[in-house]
Amino acid sequence: MMPLLQSLLSARFLRPIDVQAARLLERLSGGRCPELPVAAAFASWATGQGHTCLPLSALSVLLAEAGIEDARFADPAALRTRLLAAPVVGRPGDFQPLILDEENQLYLYRFFSFEENIASALRQRALGIETPPAEAATLLAGLFPARTAPPEAIDWQRIAAALALLKRFLVISGGPGTGKTYTVARILAVLAALSPHKLRIGLAAPTGKAALRLQESIRNAKATLPPAMAALIPDQAQTLHRLLGFQSSLHGFLHNRANPLHLDLLILDEASMIDVPLMAAMLASLPAACRVILLGDRDQLASVEAGNLFGDICGSGALPWSQALTEQLKRLTGSPLAARADTAAADALADCLAVLRTSHRFREESGIGALARAVNTGSTAALEAILLRPYPDLHLEERTGQPQTARLREEIERFFTPVFTAASASTALLELGRCRILCALREGPSGVDGINVLAETLFRGKGYINAGDQCYRGMPIIILRNDYHLNLFNGDTGILWPDAGGVLSAWFPHEEKGIRSIALARLPSWQTSYAITVHKSQGSEFMEVLLLLPHEDVQILSRELLYTGITRARERLTLHGGKELLLRALQRRVVRYSGLNGKLRQDPDHPAGPAIDTRR
Repeated sequence: MMPLLQSLLSARFLRPIDVQAARLLERLSGGRCPELPVAAAFASWATGQGHTCLPLSALSVLLAEAGIEDARFADPAALRTRLLAAPVVGRPGDFQPLILDEENQLYLYRFFSFEENIASALRQRALGIETPPAEAATLLAGLFPARTAPPEAIDWQRIAAALALLKRFLVISGGPGTGKTYTVARILAVLAALSPHKLRIGLAAPTGKAALRLQESIRNAKATLPPAMAALIPDQAQTLHRLLGFQSSLHGFLHNRANPLHLDLLILDEASMIDVPLMAAMLASLPAACRVILLGDRDQLASVEAGNLFGDICGSGALPWSQALTEQLKRLTGSPLAARADTAAADALADCLAVLRTSHRFREESGIGALARAVNTGSTAALEAILLRPYPDLHLEERTGQPQTARLREEIERFFTPVFTAASASTALLELGRCRILCALREGPSGVDGINVLAETLFRGKGYINAGDQCYRGMPIIILRNDYHLNLFNGDTGILWPDAGGVLSAWFPHEEKGIRSIALARLPSWQTSYAITVHKSQGSEFMEVLLLLPHEDVQILSRELLYTGITRARERLTLHGGKELLLRALQRRVVRYSGLNGKLRQDPDHPAGPAIDTRR
């Protein structure tokens, strides 16, 4: 099997680490299973593609994509028997390098362990219904006053707040502008007002830019609360790694099961960006009595690293809730809610989910809002209707070749000239955060690399960049690798600007200082970022977005990618891409292999996912 793996490595289908893992496990197994090296290599490869496991049924499909037909991998049941005969392959409960579960999903042990720990922790937190004090309903009514909507309309923000009083674990999912942080600020106010002692509250997000956005949103929401209540709510957010106390020397966290965080409540924003290993570490660090509220958008792209964590936790997103919980929600809110019929269902996580449906950002006539809804529902008819109707905040460009390049130059100049002409690093960062070019791809003329070259050529011609300068004043950059010591994370964006001594430094937004500078020599891996990929834009919002799609259809184009890119824009979106390309992308979904959905719900009927995610 090793010659086969070498050929897959030469074709860049597998990574060197995948082949090395296969060689090690073959030596440890003593060659008892000829199919083991291929299965092990692809189990390793799967984690690099964002999956946490590899269904055995996918092996023959993957090999066929690489042009290899091998009957030994065509029958998952027979392959299972042969793999389990190898001493390095175990069943759930065993301690072996590879774990093969009852659903024929092959894991690297660490990812199986992560999923098991997450599922166990969340199932435990999801149990039971709290009994809030009698005055809770009055407080909710005061913070969520009746609206002018029809009496039968349900205030989902108020429902979410009531759920936070009844459940110690809550997930609030909603698109941009649905008021997730507005709702959370009121949840914090109610919980703080009802608590007999001062609550120890943590506010965190996966990245620095997401933490800054959470902090700003909480502060804005506090301004809408009575001063006495607002005073009880913290507004200092931090990255999840900083909260947990990452220790680079130990490659672990200060806070863990043996040294838990001193918190009564944790609010975790942009939860769709959190991967499986980080969630496992976070849950292990929390006291059993600590409430946990996750905020995110289940329709966005999954985390860059392994897992489809937020999507697995949300499940199908279907409501309503159990009969017992529904009765309590009616008592607290007076809303006409219907309980699900399967009152004996084992899905306790369904009672921990609130979905906010109404966007308060996009008006009814907003093209951005209409396009986001059409893409999210996968409606080709709605998409075609939107493309035919003029909207003030939405513009579609279908030109290619020289006309498109000329138009791109105009947009690049308009977006970035204010950055170069800014009077200070802080002003330059503000201008950089207003407008952004997002690309589906990294390579090609419509990819990040092509736009970066086009932009630098343009601004050299205008005299903003000196000939021969590799680093220069006003250069936008993006971090490509996490550096926990510097509190910089993959996807963080900054600007190069002279410091007080005239030395060129990298400047980034900071949750406490506003901005901070870091010497270029200390930076982890980075690159120019006139444009960034849609994946890197997660956790960000911009007043204006230029979204560039490639000229031809590629597997990376999906409904989730379109939705994520579209919803980064607050006021204006320009989309470069043909209608046919949009319609194709609309029908393509990103699916990741994961066993967490079934583990959370203890239901073998929940599939792990039938299709491969080929985003990278």
